[in-house]
Amino acid sequence: MKKTIFLACIILMQVTACNDKKYFELERPVESPWTNLAEFDRAPIGGYGELFAKGDWGNVYNYWYLYKNAVGDDVAWSTPGDNAWGWYRDTENNKDWVDETFRITYKVISSVNYALQLVDEKGGIPFPKMSDDDKKYNLDRIMGELHFLRGFAYYMNATLLVNAYVPGGANDAKQIPLRTTKASSYEDASAPKIGTVQEIWDQILADFTIAYEQLPERYIAGLMHPSYQAGRANKFAAAAMLSRTYFAMGNYAKAKEYASFVIDQNGGDYNLSEEPIEAFNKSIPGCGKETIMYIPGYDKTYGKQNYHATTFTHLFGGNGPCGWTATHMDYTVLKRIGWMKDAKNDTSITIVARRDRRFRQLIAVREASNVPVAQQIPGRFYEVRTNLTWRTLVANKYYRGPLFGHTNVPQIRLAEMYLTRAILSFKEGDKNSAANDLNIVRKRAWDATVAGVSYETSASFVTGANITEQMISDERLIEMFCEGDRIDYLRGLKVDVPNGERGPGSVPYTDKGFVWPIPLVERNLNNSY
Repeated sequence: MKKTIFLACIILMQVTACNDKKYFELERPVESPWTNLAEFDRAPIGGYGELFAKGDWGNVYNYWYLYKNAVGDDVAWSTPGDNAWGWYRDTENNKDWVDETFRITYKVISSVNYALQLVDEKGGIPFPKMSDDDKKYNLDRIMGELHFLRGFAYYMNATLLVNAYVPGGANDAKQIPLRTTKASSYEDASAPKIGTVQEIWDQILADFTIAYEQLPERYIAGLMHPSYQAGRANKFAAAAMLSRTYFAMGNYAKAKEYASFVIDQNGGDYNLSEEPIEAFNKSIPGCGKETIMYIPGYDKTYGKQNYHATTFTHLFGGNGPCGWTATHMDYTVLKRIGWMKDAKNDTSITIVARRDRRFRQLIAVREASNVPVAQQIPGRFYEVRTNLTWRTLVANKYYRGPLFGHTNVPQIRLAEMYLTRAILSFKEGDKNSAANDLNIVRKRAWDATVAGVSYETSASFVTGANITEQMISDERLIEMFCEGDRIDYLRGLKVDVPNGERGPGSVPYTDKGFVWPIPLVERNLNNSY
């Protein structure tokens, strides 16, 4: 018996293939599961569910976050004897949840390929008697979503399993399969093309570009499927992913162009007028004003926050603090950003942290485990499992809505786009523009009551004369802490990655410690390897 992940796409279900090649010689073609346009909307809905929503402990989006959070320099590990999460960057070893991410993303890729090919084979009109409005507001939108989902699935794999893109380099390593059509034969299914680094990133660009061209800017009631208003990709989400992709490839001019499109052309749909917590506390069909795309966890039938997020966040549903949270902010980072002067000796929280709304709203303080019970202060959480003898700061971004596990998860936020544009303006030499964007993000987080002065009159206000690259990078570290961004940001900047609590020094952004292995079963059964 031979099995390959890619046989799944043949009939949109898991298949175990036998070595009889006549299995693929069907007497009649597989019939489409979609008989009308409304049913065809299930094609992207299924992809969203597989990538972002399904599973209690098994949501691959959070697995992706988990392993990217683990290898950055901003996170220290509470359980250093436990290698299960990859904090030691021991990426030569297979991890169960990396393998699961690979399996599910390629399941989505295969399903998307099937749907796209169906439309192509029908000459772009898969269902007869479609009106012009149906094509414009639904079919074109669905096609854009399908390309977005395939692009996102490949983006997840490229940032987890593929060497860093080197601008001007060969980028010729072959690591993951590249599939853009459904398998139609045994040979095709069992030996798919293995794409080079260049080919994989080019495919990601191609998919997000088509998505950008075909997706609408926003939901239009009465013309679009009602479910499109809840958390699904639009033109601005595609533009944000294009910005991320170009950034990863070192094409900073294009990355800045698409970040600027999101910031400047969104018609007022997105802004930073709300408190930082508002992106993370919605248990309703909606999102904070800065949220460009989100996972609708509010849906009690299909939506929920993934339990594995507890490895990098403070809470566990409505049960209060999680006892096995494994990550906390790196102590060298805490000193550099000024939140603690010397975290292992002087654990007092500084005014720099206390005047930052993100510290108060999106960070939890965990007290040392060696504080005697008689000296413990009511209302505080004391570590008991990890035996940490210092105060730690933990991300507190999950389970923040009134329905706890049924809280929406922001996937793309406007603050990220501002910080992307800030660093790219700085690299271009436009320090005034960089300072303006950095100030927008900093001001949103500034608590004038605690600080005693307005942001504009404080010493923290940034100008083109005093802005530095480190300022922008540290602001992004704080803003995006434990959202899976840090390692992608450093690899995108093409700079060395500090080791943090792992030890002194740093490693190149091209280091293999940031690249996880292809699942062993895939390497054994995929003939192209």
